[in-house]
Formats: sequence, C-alpha cells, structure tokens
Amino acid sequence: MFDKVKDLYQLKKQASALQKELANTIIEATSPDDLIKVEVSADMKIRLISIDPSYLVESRREQLEFQLKNVMSSAMTQAQQVAANKMKEMGGLEGLMGGLGM
Repeated sequence: MFDKVKDLYQLKKQASALQKELANTIIEATSPDDLIKVEVSADMKIRLISIDPSYLVESRREQLEFQLKNVMSSAMTQAQQVAANKMKEMGGLEGLMGGLGM
C-alpha cells in the first residue's frame, strides 16, 4: 500500500516537472516574409503574436488572415511535436505509469 502511495507521489512529481518544462519551452514560428511572428509554449499556450504594421491595412486583410492561420498552425504543430518528444524522453506514458503497475 505504501509503495503505491510512494509511486503516486513520484508520478505526480514527474508530471509536475514535465508540465514546468513544457511551459518554459517556447516555439517560434514566422511567416515566409518574416512579417508575422508567433510564439507558443510546448504546453500549447500562445505567448506572443507580432504583426508588422504593414499588414494592418484593409487591402491586406485576406493575406494577413491566411498568413496568420498558417503561422499559428505551424507553431501549434511544432509545440505538439516538442511535447511528444519530451514525453518520450521520460519513457512515454508507460514510463510514467510503469511504476504503478499499470
């Protein structure tokens, strides 16, 4: 019984460490023309959206929407890949749960 409690504590500790590491890992994506920049943390939180003022005119609205969608998608995909790799480094879900006999 106490071994299970100890294992649960270790699991919580590992999960907290992973969560902190993901929150502190920042992924940056930019548009091909470098006029839009997005930063996303590996825990999937948007940290920054930067848009060059030249995009902020009505005549470039569609282009801005298109580029912003692509840059956001790229940043989120990269963040998912980083998070998956960090989970693998910790032994994946099986590695985290292995100590619990699951």
